[in-house]
Amino acid sequence: MFSFLRVGGAAAIAIAFAGFAPSTIAQESTSVQTCQPVWSSAPEPLGDREGHAILVSQGSCRIESGPLSGGVLTDVSIWEFDGAKAVRLTESGIIRKSDAVVVINGTGGNFALTMADGKVTGWTASGRDIYLMATGSAAPLAGKSFTWTAKPTGPAGQLTVEAKDE
Repeated sequence: MFSFLRVGGAAAIAIAFAGFAPSTIAQESTSVQTCQPVWSSAPEPLGDREGHAILVSQGSCRIESGPLSGGVLTDVSIWEFDGAKAVRLTESGIIRKSDAVVVINGTGGNFALTMADGKVTGWTASGRDIYLMATGSAAPLAGKSFTWTAKPTGPAGQLTVEAKDE
């Protein structure tokens, strides 16, 4: 049913928190994060059809660029899988930095495994989020949206997320 789990579930775990990609403040409109899974449940089959499942996971990202650089993001996401594709149902997260706190909410996200000869060869993910609250140096972000894309970059579900303010 979930052949992607045979590759350690890394792709599913990695994208489960990819949506929390904070963008930068002021004139910079793109940021990059390095992320890794903290915890993930196994996809839970829903029983109504083959390949239909829910995945819950938690992730952590280090913000590598922009004014929030050095900040740490933690989040929890829920994804609905239909075979090798998923839609993010919900997500919430928080970025902590010495001079700012930002709360993020996911407003949409998609994930797809790439396959060759019946084997997982990679994945793609993208989405849209909103800054629900922002304090300190990040206060100008409050209420703004951003889009993100994610790609795998290393072992154990590591990934890079690039975010752009809208």
